[in-house]
Amino acid sequence: MAPKTRSIAARARSRTPPRCDKLSQHHGSSATSRTPVKTAIAGKATVEPVSKTSLTAVERAAAALKPAGLSGRLPCRDDEQDKISNHLRASMRTGGSEQVLYISGMPGTGKTAAFLEIISELKADVKSKPFVFVHVNAMRLGTPNAIFSNILSHLPGAPCCAASAALGEVQRFFYNRQPSDPPVVLLIDEIDQLVTKSQGVLYSVFEWLSLRGARLVVAAISNTMDLPERLLPRVASRFEVVRVDFWPYTKAQINTILCARLESHDAVDVFKSEALLRCTARVAAGTGDVRKALQLCRRALELRLNETVTQPVWSGASFVVEGSHLEAAVKALLFTNPSATCIPGLSRKMRRFLIGIVMELRHRESDVVPLRQVASRYEKLMNLDGQDMPSSGSHVEDAGLIGERLESMSLIGQQGKSGVFAARGVAQGVMLTLGSGLDIEDLKTALQNAEDDAGFRKLIED
Repeated sequence: MAPKTRSIAARARSRTPPRCDKLSQHHGSSATSRTPVKTAIAGKATVEPVSKTSLTAVERAAAALKPAGLSGRLPCRDDEQDKISNHLRASMRTGGSEQVLYISGMPGTGKTAAFLEIISELKADVKSKPFVFVHVNAMRLGTPNAIFSNILSHLPGAPCCAASAALGEVQRFFYNRQPSDPPVVLLIDEIDQLVTKSQGVLYSVFEWLSLRGARLVVAAISNTMDLPERLLPRVASRFEVVRVDFWPYTKAQINTILCARLESHDAVDVFKSEALLRCTARVAAGTGDVRKALQLCRRALELRLNETVTQPVWSGASFVVEGSHLEAAVKALLFTNPSATCIPGLSRKMRRFLIGIVMELRHRESDVVPLRQVASRYEKLMNLDGQDMPSSGSHVEDAGLIGERLESMSLIGQQGKSGVFAARGVAQGVMLTLGSGLDIEDLKTALQNAEDDAGFRKLIED
């Protein structure tokens, strides 16, 4: 059985053995602030001094780089958070709203964190009226219909009932509300997961807004910018949609966030500015997902901590993460991604199909792309590659089958009309996404590493 993974801070502490009573008089008064650590140099165990100040800085940096390492409002999202706050406060004053607050943006752009921070502010504000907050993450539901039982379980005074009766009980709850009842703020995260063929689940949820005296505020968070127009026309035509768009973080914004986190924990000197700039450039060139930036910095910190004796970590010198550690972290994370590691073994057709997805994602600046557009791009790439036509007479015809195989490998997923891949053709309305745990930057790097044609490598990069 593999040993359990320890945190960066725990591993840093484990490097410090019990205090040595006899320290060299050469250190003078500073000897009391140092403890010894063993390192193997030229095959022999020696003792090097460890600065407690450096060790503490490592722990502080590790804490700063945790996903929840910064409290308060998100940096670089002032406008978006103000829009959310203004809408919620106005809705509270009127006892509910018939408008749908639609928050969209790429993963890792701060949508959920920003909303939850505003909710915390409202709860802490003594001038704010009481309210009931219900947070549902549709990604964690077994089926779209399970949302009704989930919502019912968070409503005050709501009865327990069978899952089949949950929808009726929730409707009864909002129908029978009194003017003195606290408003309900319903946040539906990952609302894309509630999309069904009939859109019945989403339509039922938004229908509660039309009930007189429901005292309800509905907010929806999605990774898709155009979900209301593309998949929810019945909803968009009946209810006003208030949009708050979270655009991908820029290089400057990611750098600001990383510096703010490190400064808040007094650990900014642990990272060289060169390392942070490499990290921000890498992430901003992809999806702008700040979580990826935090992951890269944490991995770089681990690599610096685990450096070999050729560059002793605790040799009395200051502990600094450099650009080389960041580059090593990029490679380490890519090589440990199961999805990325299987790409070199894919057929040429599958790699060309994935290149088409990368190019369309980049062109649309979205995390979803139409299958038809990818199929068209794939056909052009195959013709450019000089590949023979399949027996069906068109490369587009076998795009559905390739998509189905890639989906079975969890390299891509689909939204919209589920189950219409395969040899039945490229169906209208099918949208493709990257598989879970795979972002566009990782996919680009893996495709470039697997590509032997310089022209296609340039297409992937550009």
